[in-house]
Formats: sequence, C-alpha cells, structure tokens
Amino acid sequence: MPTFTELPAKLPTRNGGGSHSRRPRGAGCRRRLPTGALAGWLSVAPALLVILGFTFYPMVQSMLLSTDRWNMLGPKQFVGTDNYATLLGPGAFRESLVNTLVFTLLTLIGTYVLALATAMAANREMASARLVRTITVLPAVIPMVVAGLIWKWLYEPDHGLVNNLIALVGMDGARWLFDQHLALPAVALVSIWKDFGIYALILLGGLQRIPAELYEAATIDRAGPWRQFRSITLPMLRPASAAVFLLLLFNSFKVFDQVWVMTEGGPGNATLTVVTFIYTKLLTDVGVASAASVVLFVILLVITMIRLRLTSREES
Repeated sequence: MPTFTELPAKLPTRNGGGSHSRRPRGAGCRRRLPTGALAGWLSVAPALLVILGFTFYPMVQSMLLSTDRWNMLGPKQFVGTDNYATLLGPGAFRESLVNTLVFTLLTLIGTYVLALATAMAANREMASARLVRTITVLPAVIPMVVAGLIWKWLYEPDHGLVNNLIALVGMDGARWLFDQHLALPAVALVSIWKDFGIYALILLGGLQRIPAELYEAATIDRAGPWRQFRSITLPMLRPASAAVFLLLLFNSFKVFDQVWVMTEGGPGNATLTVVTFIYTKLLTDVGVASAASVVLFVILLVITMIRLRLTSREES
C-alpha cells in the first residue's frame, strides 16, 4: 500500500482533464458591479435630482417668468425686457437695492468688529474665556423671527426697554422703527447682535492657528500690542476673515425675516430690501418679482466669482 508521499502529484479528474480544475457553475454569469465614473454618478444621482428639481428648475422658471407680465390669475403676457427696465428705473426696487447695500455695509463693519473683539477675548488664557464663548453663541440659537419680535418690543417708543434705559440718563428716547433715518440701522443692529457669535467662532479658529512663536518673537523685538495686531494677527487671519466677509455678504443680501417681522419694509420704503420687494411683488406682478430675483442672483454670482478670483490669486 503506497504511503502519502508516494501518491501522484496530479490526481486524474472524472473527465480525464488532468490538472485542469473544473470551472465553478455560474461563475461566468455574475454581473460586474459598476465602477469608476458610473459608480460615482449613481452615488450622487439622488442629491443631483434634488438640486435639479428644487434649485435649477425654479431658477429657469424665474428667468422665463421675468419676461412676462402675470398676476397669477389671468393669462401671461410676454413683455420681453420691460420688467428689467421697470426695475432699473426710479422706483421701489432701486430704493430696496440701496437699502440692501447700506444694510450690508452696516452689518459687515459692525459684525466683523464685534466678532473679532469677542474672538480675541475668548482666545486669551483666562478663566472667563469659556464664559465669553458660551454667552456669545446664545443669541445665534434664537430663531430670527423670535429675535425680531423681541427687539421690536425693546424698540417700542413708549414702554420699550431701550427708551427706558435712555430715560434713566435724562435723555429723550427715539421712535426707532418709526423713524425713516433710524429704522434701517435699528434692524441692522438686530442682525449684528444675533449673528456675531457664530462669526466669532470662525475667527477664533483662525486665531488659534497662528503660531505662538510669532508673538514671542515680536515681544522680543519690543513690538507693542497694536503692532502685533497689525503685523501678525490681521495678516494671518486673512483666510478666516475672507470666509466671514463672504458669508456676511450673502446673508445681508438675502435678509428678510427680521425686516418683515419688525417693519414690513416701512416706514415708507426705509427698510425695504431686495428680498422684501420680491415678496411684496409676488401677488401683484410675478414678472417683476422674477426679474428682481434674477438681478439678485446675478449680484450674488458676481460676488462669488470675485471671491474665487481673489482666492486663486492668494493660493498662487
């Protein structure tokens, strides 16, 4: 009887095929999973459909409606570029565009200055730094509509807290939301108070990325706090500052909630913004409202392109 080592190295198969193994059944019938570009497109298809259905399609429809005159009741009437001519001429839209620019300038300066000061205070090694971070974020969790209602009560001329505090120092209060010169800054102050904490966190992240060795070297060279801030902090904080300014620009041009809750665009058109103008025009002239939305889209697109161009130059 042969031992294990004496067995032949190659056992004959049933069909005499020698060393060739039998092919598994169904091995050639398996479907290959999609790979490469096809798999990528399939993975993003649900999100792409949502974007096309809820962003791209309404955008195209707005562009088409901007060439019509329609009040959502009667038939549409093609007017070409008349709606755009109406917008560019003297009227409410021009006032809303100017108000939006002024609002943007106020919120840009006020929010950035307050956010930067808060971020620098929270970045210090002190026991109260954590408390500063917590307090500054609290207004951001309040819904904008609720914040608008709260500040509307605070601005109330006769019984509001703001005028009561002013009366304690022997001064007369103002009719904040009823004064054409004060209404827009008063609404802008609400946005600054509501959002500066979020932007302070962004700037705080930028401050924490600045190497401490730079400040140590500046101290050795006898550079004062102002010189360190101007020569180290601001240049090293440029990426975070750019992100803050871009977000502020977009949010300021799209402002609506606090304006509508507090003033509804009044008194007169003193606080009428572009989005508020679009909202008020939807029920009377869809074509003009659509044209205004297209103009707003072009403005935001130009801002984005300028920002991308500046970013590419900084990286190069």
